[in-house]
Amino acid sequence: MLQADLTFDRWCEFVAECCSPTSEIVPGEGCEDILWLRSRGIIVVANERGYIHGLFSYQVHDDMADGRVLHLDNVMTVEIVSRPYVLDAMREAMTRLAGEHQCGNVYVSLGEMDQRQRDYFKAAGFTPRKVRYCAPATPFKPAISA
Repeated sequence: MLQADLTFDRWCEFVAECCSPTSEIVPGEGCEDILWLRSRGIIVVANERGYIHGLFSYQVHDDMADGRVLHLDNVMTVEIVSRPYVLDAMREAMTRLAGEHQCGNVYVSLGEMDQRQRDYFKAAGFTPRKVRYCAPATPFKPAISA
């Protein structure tokens, strides 16, 4: 969508990992809401024609400080109008997921350059809480030389 360097094969690997079966859910009769009960997955926002306007991946996990939390990553939106319809739909999905999984907090990781998303989440009551750093997984180099 917005990842020009993402290959189709890598996307398929990512989806397979996020959406692989989990032992906690047993499909059966009357399970129309089964996807909301998964502890990890991908939520897609699409219009009535099936065009994807946004997506995010999520995972529910136990945080040492906050207990059960919903963590969102890979937040991507294509807003073709000035109003935040897609982000609003995503926010509704986040709220539902957090409620279904009894999460105390929702963490959202955003690309550092996406000011529109940052402004939206700030206005929705999100505040910076934890800082996440990223480095290539190369051989260890001490941060401080002796």
